[in-house]
Order: sequence, then structure tokens, then C-alpha cells
Amino acid sequence: MNFRTDMSMIEQAYLQAAGEDGRVAIAEGDRQILAMGIELSAVQAGDIAPEFLLENALGGTVSLRGRLIGGPVVLSFFRGGWCPFCRAELRAMSKAAQAVEDRGASLIAISPQPLADGVAMARAEEVRLPLLADCGMTVASDYGLAFELPESMRPAALADGMVAGEDGTDWRIPMPATYVISTDGIIRYSFLDPNYRNRLDPAVLMSILDRL
Repeated sequence: MNFRTDMSMIEQAYLQAAGEDGRVAIAEGDRQILAMGIELSAVQAGDIAPEFLLENALGGTVSLRGRLIGGPVVLSFFRGGWCPFCRAELRAMSKAAQAVEDRGASLIAISPQPLADGVAMARAEEVRLPLLADCGMTVASDYGLAFELPESMRPAALADGMVAGEDGTDWRIPMPATYVISTDGIIRYSFLDPNYRNRLDPAVLMSILDRL
């Protein structure tokens, strides 16, 4: 099964499980997110990638500058382990990690989920790439990806396992995005889609890295 087929099957199951009312709420949330224009205002290809230093669920800390010393970086922002599309994307990215490394690059994933949740996710999904904790959404904000989840989508997110901050009132999450950053710190490719169910196919990523 290829990545696109896998993601399509997950989406079909997700929408079916949501029921008619849930699908209406999802469609309304989609409309509100699209109206925000995040994909237009976020950091884009051609921009300088904002620097960061974050804790890694696999141990230690990771900085963008430090990673770029060793080669290009593929940087993926995801919503959290509670999101089935994020889990599927990270599984696919983890399987592609060796092919990425063979091209002299490295993979990094960032989400606002607590470090402990990242550790649990890495074990459950057998993820082998750095999972960085951006708990305050600082890095996601620097990249222009942070937004507040529409109210219509919150019940489904809670049912999936989302935790809205420490006090249950922080509904900020990042729009999923993938960047390819060259060693000079310039973003050479950006995948920005306001539909959180769409993700970059790792096969496409390989062709992008081959052109660097």
C-alpha cells in the first residue's frame, strides 16, 4: 500500500466514524481554517528558516543550526499524537528516514505535545526521528503556522485525545507543514496545505532532496 492510498483510507474511516453531524462540523472547521490564509502568511520557500532549540523526546536537545552543519534538514510540523493523520505521516517519514540520510539530509518533527507524550508516541509508533516539543508554540508561531482550532472541531479533537494546554483552554495548534532547508538556512521547498488531512508524500520528498 502506498502513502496516498493509506492516507485516503484513514480519511474515509475518519469521516465515516464522525457521523453526519461530525462531518458537518469538520466541513465548517475546514472553511474557517481556509479563511485564515495560514498557508499564505506562513514562512515560505525562499525565506530564511527561523532558528530553534527544543527538547527531543528521544533525549537531549536539537537545534536547527546544529543539524544544518551535517546537511539539509527536512522539518515537519504536526498537530500531535492524537491526530490519526499525523501518526500516519510520522510512520511514513520514519520509514523514509534512512533514504533521507542516504541523501545526506536529516528529518526533524515538531509538535506542541508535551515531551512525555512524544516519548509515548515514539514507542507506540516506532518512530526513529527526533520528536521535538514546542509546548509554548513558540517555534510554530515563528514559522507562522500557529492558529486556534475552530470551536466546531474541538469536540472531535478532544475525543481523539487532544489536550488543550495545561488548563484545558489553550486551543492553539500548528497547521501541518513540511519544509526542506538547505545548509545555508534557506527554505528550498515548503508544503503548506490548510487541509490537515493532506500531507507530503515521502516519495515526493526524495525527488526534492535529489535536486538540492
